[in-house]
Amino acid sequence: MERASLTIVLGGSTGVSYRASVPLIHASKLTTRQRGGVGKNLSEGWCLNFAVGCTHGCKFCYVDVINKMFAGGRFRNNPDGAREVREKDWGEYFMVPENLSEAIEETPWAKWAGSEVMLSSMHDPYLPTLAPFARRILEIALAAGVRFCIQTRSLLVLKDLGLLREFSNQVRLQVSIATNSLPLQRLIEPNVPTPSRRFEVLKKAKDAGLRTGVILAPIFPPVKIRDDVKDDIESMAASLSQSRPDHIYGESLHLRGQNMRLIEEALGHPIKFPPYFDTNAGRSFRRALKAQGLGGIWWPDHRASA
Repeated sequence: MERASLTIVLGGSTGVSYRASVPLIHASKLTTRQRGGVGKNLSEGWCLNFAVGCTHGCKFCYVDVINKMFAGGRFRNNPDGAREVREKDWGEYFMVPENLSEAIEETPWAKWAGSEVMLSSMHDPYLPTLAPFARRILEIALAAGVRFCIQTRSLLVLKDLGLLREFSNQVRLQVSIATNSLPLQRLIEPNVPTPSRRFEVLKKAKDAGLRTGVILAPIFPPVKIRDDVKDDIESMAASLSQSRPDHIYGESLHLRGQNMRLIEEALGHPIKFPPYFDTNAGRSFRRALKAQGLGGIWWPDHRASA
């Protein structure tokens, strides 16, 4: 693979870059059993992120607040990078480390042989710019015995099904879907493939012999463009009846950083949560899955089962 030196920043800025540290795999408190990773089924406490920002620009994403909180540390040698993150909204910044190819080659992958790593927790690993790097990571790391939970909203992962099938005992492929309402999806996930195409990714992955999972999140309360929450959840459950994922996780919308502001700007009206929304959404989630002969975990449940 040719060495790639990339600096990509959205939103009109120029000349901002950063260098990835080696190894690329880091411990993640988000994914440990003690911090709730068992419920979301993300990894065994390791994650692999190789960019800052995400061109999907999903309005509800929680990652922006984390980037802003730790921007100073990540860009300690480049204050322009920290400024980009802090001054721009989610979806308006995206940076790939200038030394990513070298960092991939220099990471001692065998150190994590037998451990499951999340790819990725802070961005989609299969963004168009990142997909070649994701494949290179998987080629080297899987051969070294690393196990992966690949989390994506992208269709580009299908191009690597042959590779993933070869290492099917080391791979779980998970897809995130927030709604089956196309009008709502277009507002809250403006740069993401349609829900139906993501459900198809799950089916193709399952047909290829991979273990699969889906995160139905965040479930939105009633909004003007999609009022019926129960119907939306039932529609997603019905769509899963063909692929029957090995793991299903559901979670409602929560305030995280600036996500509510971005959501309300996209919707054109304030978000209002009905009384007991989370409890009722969880009840609808469980009943809808049961009607399809499926089971799942609603977000508070994983704490009791950890």
